[in-house]
Amino acid sequence: MSETGSPRIRLVQRQRGALLLVLPLIFYFTLPTRDFYWDGVAFAINIEKQLPVASLVHPSHIAYTLCGAWLYDLTKTVGVHTRALFILQAANSVLAELCVILLYISLRLRDVPATLSVPMALAFAFSATWWKFATDANAYVPSIFLLLCAYILLEHPRTTALAGLAQAGAMLFHELAFLFLLVALVRLRRSRRSLSVYAATAMIPVAAAYLAAYIAASDHATITGLFPWITSHSPDSGFSFNPLTNAALSLRGTFRLFFGGRLRDFAGDPISKVALTVLVIATVSFLIWMWRGVRRGAKVTPPPLHLLVWVGVYAAFLFVWMPQNTFYRLFYLPPLIAILGTTLRHAPATRLAVRLFVPILLTWNFVFLVYPQSRPEFNAPLRFALAANKGWAPGTPIVFHRFHPDLWTISYFNQQAVWIGMDQADLDKLDRTLEYAQNERKPLWLEATAYDLIAASPNGRRWLAVHDQPGKLLEFKDEKHEFRFHYVR
Repeated sequence: MSETGSPRIRLVQRQRGALLLVLPLIFYFTLPTRDFYWDGVAFAINIEKQLPVASLVHPSHIAYTLCGAWLYDLTKTVGVHTRALFILQAANSVLAELCVILLYISLRLRDVPATLSVPMALAFAFSATWWKFATDANAYVPSIFLLLCAYILLEHPRTTALAGLAQAGAMLFHELAFLFLLVALVRLRRSRRSLSVYAATAMIPVAAAYLAAYIAASDHATITGLFPWITSHSPDSGFSFNPLTNAALSLRGTFRLFFGGRLRDFAGDPISKVALTVLVIATVSFLIWMWRGVRRGAKVTPPPLHLLVWVGVYAAFLFVWMPQNTFYRLFYLPPLIAILGTTLRHAPATRLAVRLFVPILLTWNFVFLVYPQSRPEFNAPLRFALAANKGWAPGTPIVFHRFHPDLWTISYFNQQAVWIGMDQADLDKLDRTLEYAQNERKPLWLEATAYDLIAASPNGRRWLAVHDQPGKLLEFKDEKHEFRFHYVR
């Protein structure tokens, strides 16, 4: 397909390309992941608890759970009753599709032909990490959506303020969007007025929102406590300054943005075998046409400076900040695709090879990542939780000590049970809980963290010697997970 010919032919070609851009949304809705991102499950739990607004605020993404709670309430108002997790997944799928369209528009604004912009946008849509997170609950997709809005709005001086507001929204969904400010400054460097307008509209709303959120979330808000609260993070995250290791992790993470999954996850059913056949054919065809394109010669065009800055600033920060986390690198996936598109925009000999690369990306990630992870059995905590539905009747009390990520999933999909937290080995409280279970003619279960807490003291071991029923233990263990639930009476 080329863009030569009559205006009518070019219009038909563009319409066909536009129809192809709807394809990702079909895949996103057809194959939502069941290998849930742990933060997404935590968001859904908090939303369904109907917690106060202040309890839904997190400094890294203060707007996400609030917007999720609003969506959850809205769906109930219109008569749609489903789980918050599924609503968050669906919302992200829609936003991810809009990101595909926005990236296409961005490429066209950079004079990339439609015949190249469409496959580039589809390569973005079907890249491994984006595809996975487009069907999951997370704050990255809405943040990147707003950054792409800001990027397009920067094209016109009259929409500079709107662009700043779009980045402000992106930062409220995730703090990493802050780094885009340097991209905007490079774009607007020739106009001091536009720089001032953008900086004001991007930063003032964010500063006000963070101050309000900090005051609402803190019992004793102080000026000195604001910055530590904004920059707070989980204990297992932080900076790393090992150049060789970080370089290897950065290269691996960038590759994993495009290709994901594991060969051993191949499902082996007819759908997977057909997709694997398409993958082989597409790969052979791609190599042939890529070789022909190289032999003919390809004119490479330097990409715009701001796109290089966009990739560079995120790649540099993520070189030292948790370089092992591939999903943070989603913030530089759109400009990376745009760099490839702008570089090849005057190389028509390579366009067929680029189009053939899309089915390679699609079928590889479908076969080894998306399709396996769309099945509940792929997710060990989910598989365990669904199996436990049969044994845990409504009202069954389950005591836990530490609410760890695997337990988030198990409890979320076992709402019929009563989940009871235990901060310390309080045997009196445990006796009262056991008495309640006996009166209700329900078993009492101790999750592994609660069982181990009780077993750590002599009195606790004596209590367990009387009440524990080892023959009714529920347990599961593999290389990544271990679940134990002890039956007591």
